[in-house]
Amino acid sequence: MKIEAYKRFVTIDPYNHTSYILENNVLKSYKSLKFNNKNFYISYLQVKDTIITTLEISRNIPPEDLRDVIEIKAYEELDLDEVNEYKIEFIEIPTPLHEKNRKFQLYITEIQIIRDVFREITKKIEYIDYILPAPVLFKSLYDEEILDNTEIHLFIYFQKDDAFVTLYSEGSLVYAKSLKYSFSDIAERISELKGENIDVQTIMQTLAKDGVKIADPDEIQFYMQVFSEIFMHINDILIYAKRVHKIEIVDKIFISSDIGYIKGIEEYSRTYLAQDAFDFNFDYPITSNEPYVEDLHFLLALSAKNIVERLERLPNLTIFHRPPPLWKRPSGHLLAITLVTLLLALAYPAYNFFLTYKLRYETTLLHNKYPLIHAKRVALETRINELKKQIKDIQNKIVREQQELQRIKNILLQIYNKKVHYVMKASTIAELSQDMVHHKINLINIDNNATSFDFNVTAVDNKNITRFIKYIADNKSDRYEVSTKEINKTDINSTVYVSNIEVKIK
Repeated sequence: MKIEAYKRFVTIDPYNHTSYILENNVLKSYKSLKFNNKNFYISYLQVKDTIITTLEISRNIPPEDLRDVIEIKAYEELDLDEVNEYKIEFIEIPTPLHEKNRKFQLYITEIQIIRDVFREITKKIEYIDYILPAPVLFKSLYDEEILDNTEIHLFIYFQKDDAFVTLYSEGSLVYAKSLKYSFSDIAERISELKGENIDVQTIMQTLAKDGVKIADPDEIQFYMQVFSEIFMHINDILIYAKRVHKIEIVDKIFISSDIGYIKGIEEYSRTYLAQDAFDFNFDYPITSNEPYVEDLHFLLALSAKNIVERLERLPNLTIFHRPPPLWKRPSGHLLAITLVTLLLALAYPAYNFFLTYKLRYETTLLHNKYPLIHAKRVALETRINELKKQIKDIQNKIVREQQELQRIKNILLQIYNKKVHYVMKASTIAELSQDMVHHKINLINIDNNATSFDFNVTAVDNKNITRFIKYIADNKSDRYEVSTKEINKTDINSTVYVSNIEVKIK
């Protein structure tokens, strides 16, 4: 099932044997714990059952070898017992790229511890999706913006069989340590001081009712001594953690327990840690109508929502994984191979059968379509022949029309030439006649063709004729070309000269 498909979240405390279900942001008791494939199951491991530390690995290690290198180095540096089997998870801590090593936060526990802690739970449900180290639960307070991730916070939490401190800086876990002051340890220590056996349930009931403000003066002295020892021990741990992680000031301290807030405990925080303490009275974005719900169940529910809805990557120590989808299992692979083999064995006969059927079906369709197609073919051929005849007639008509057009063009061209290029005879004769009169030449006769004139002239002096010819040649040579072959007298005794002057129009 895809992780985003889960709509209900089941929180499990394997130590107190309590469970709740979150649906529609309402947290309800879930006493009859049972498995439902649509539920997301989440739990935690106490700090005393886990090792939380940091490790540096060279940046040169390729991603595919990273887990192996981290596990080998964890065994070496943490002196893990090679006989035991461990569950090791890690989250990378951001470091500047110029540093040669990458830094990882490791979460380690023994596989056998997980089996022992969840033995009774796994009798009811076979799979647990997530098992978180207890200190990691506080990260949900920053993811939901319940706490300011720019501050430094110290969390102190007491349980029946464990107690621990957790230090967060800028929304990230930097330090966690188990305290030797669980409620069971407190009961044992008070029994030692009083000289009589006090069971843990009595201690828890007393603290839940009166806190450390017990009215009996003989009784309160034992609690005061034990809680003074507890907070002196916490102060030593805090001094060490602040020095190692270069922390100057812790902004807030939060204290709670499986029985809720312990009244009067803030005075010990003020005395030994020099700082006020606050209850786990957080503004959770989920509600509950139950009379009392341990804070860890609220934190488990928030963490589950962030894992599913925001795909938050948190260290998962579970060994009770859901089975993968069938196609990812070995049995699924075998089934897939069997099916593929069967399909391949049947493929060729099936192919031949369907191909034969297909060919027969297509042949029948073609036989049924042939008469229609043949009729269409005949009709198309007839139409094509008609169109060819029409095209030929049109082509012949075009030839005739082109011939007629050419004839008309020739006529128009002749008309144009006569109108535009025709020599204006009258104006030419008039112009030349005036020039002849000016040179005292008499015009006897004129002959002409399309481009020239022959003037038969007489003059009393042959120089008049030569002057006329020279005048035309000098002044109108751009339009006329003038010449004469001879100038003669009409007879020997005559004083009149005659000449035939040829004028060509350019």
